[in-house]
Amino acid sequence: MAALLSKIEVHCPECGHAQMESENFLSTVCRSCSFYFKSSLAAGGDKKRVKRAMIMKRELACADCGAVQLVAEEAQSSSCLECGRHLELGHREIRGEHLGNLSLEGELLIGPKGNFGGAKGRAARIVLQGRASGFLVGAEWLRVEGQSKIRSGAKGGQLVVQDGASLESGDLLQFDSGEILGELRCGTARFAGALRVGPQGRIVAEKIYFGNLTVETGGRVACFGETHPSVIEAEAEAGRSPEKMRDAVSIRAETN
Repeated sequence: MAALLSKIEVHCPECGHAQMESENFLSTVCRSCSFYFKSSLAAGGDKKRVKRAMIMKRELACADCGAVQLVAEEAQSSSCLECGRHLELGHREIRGEHLGNLSLEGELLIGPKGNFGGAKGRAARIVLQGRASGFLVGAEWLRVEGQSKIRSGAKGGQLVVQDGASLESGDLLQFDSGEILGELRCGTARFAGALRVGPQGRIVAEKIYFGNLTVETGGRVACFGETHPSVIEAEAEAGRSPEKMRDAVSIRAETN
């Protein structure tokens, strides 16, 4: 005759439900909430419900495929659930020479003596005080705070050159909008939307494409400028010809 196994009462560490299990059980599933737990979590038979702190989460969009997922606000890294791409969520500072590519969902600071030497550097927000040999992508914005140079160009949300700062680019700049309060020197720059040149702002370029240009009193622009093609196409679809649109583009130049 088979020996009967003695049983003990154990409590689910998740919901506190009590149930009978063999005294030498290794793991089980709660018959109330279906939570899987090991015997070590229910040792002594007097475990009570575990109170877990609420974890604040935020939305994160993958830089490669664009898929959106929720991650803990304090998380430093994650992986895209769609394409598997590793996502680095923290901030990074470059104070010297940095070789190798970077991709951050946080903020990248390139200090006054820093140089980004990788082929491509991407961050949600970029503060540029030094130099970049590689291509920069500021998904939300790229802000220039020093006497800076970008050899391979840049793109992103908004380009801001602060008062007293300067940016010299050796290749194409392509942004959704721009605010030039300091000095910008480049070959070609494309702004899909508004471009504003402040009172102390100055642009020296071969070509500038924009949706809307505002030059405030004291600001200077030395370049050949055109409305952005997408703006012309949108107006053409609305019933206006591209030729008329070129004449009607909003350009306000205020001088002393």
